[in-house]
Amino acid sequence: MDCKVLRGARAIKSPHFCFVLDRGKVESRYRFIIMKLVGENLWDLRLARNENHFSMNTALKAAEQCLMAVEDLHRIGFLHRDVKPGNFAVGCPNTNELHTIFMLDFGLCRKFIGDKPHKDLRLPRAVAPFRGTTRYASLAAHRSAEQSRKDDIEAWLYMTVEFCTGNLPWRRCRGSDKDGVQRYKEGARKGDGLNEFLKDCPKKEFTAILKYLDALQYESIPDYDYIYYCVQHAMNSYKCESDQPLDWDSKEKYHGPTKADRDKRMDSKLDAKLNSNTDGTTKSSSKRSSIISRLFR
Repeated sequence: MDCKVLRGARAIKSPHFCFVLDRGKVESRYRFIIMKLVGENLWDLRLARNENHFSMNTALKAAEQCLMAVEDLHRIGFLHRDVKPGNFAVGCPNTNELHTIFMLDFGLCRKFIGDKPHKDLRLPRAVAPFRGTTRYASLAAHRSAEQSRKDDIEAWLYMTVEFCTGNLPWRRCRGSDKDGVQRYKEGARKGDGLNEFLKDCPKKEFTAILKYLDALQYESIPDYDYIYYCVQHAMNSYKCESDQPLDWDSKEKYHGPTKADRDKRMDSKLDAKLNSNTDGTTKSSSKRSSIISRLFR
């Protein structure tokens, strides 16, 4: 699975996936792949901070890059199903990739489109086994429903909140207490539960993302641009400068991949298909832009 994902990511020139240097197998024993070395993962980098959370500048820049990695994975037809800080790492120190975030570990990936010529969306199973890490798993995963693109992004949002604050309300639950974590997540949608969940976060922007994700269905194509806009609006609200250094490289101006870089490398034909509605029509970008521009006035 790792090879399939990494080959697909290379085909779209994503900067958020490692190149495969070699692969092979030892007969009757195991298969192997050799990838380039990366640095520390985001879980360890966060815990290295005295407050156990990133600065808001670093949290939002890391969130933007992780979302770009998730989007690229979806562009090649795969779900990750285990989005969490430990599955993202920065490049090695003393290289020009220290500001780049790489997605790792594709053992739980699943193709959400078929292999037929038209690559239709796979039909959801009536009951799907739990896949993921309890702390970050989506509500659909908790409910034994088939996961889709929105669920990777929901896990990304939980991870992003943890980047900002260092904790999640359900951190007190044991990892095996899936039901307890599920109740916390269900309660985090409104009232005091929402306030606790998004305490010390960009509340307006993250609430907008959460409500948007909760309105999506299995077959929905996420509007990634809308989510990027919310993240960028939060950056502006917290006065994050575009070249402001990251916590793990505080002496160097930020030079990691940005949404502007992502927009330049998008393949128009592929993305026209991926961004079409289920009836085959394409979303109106002008209408979407109008809605987004009014959102945080």
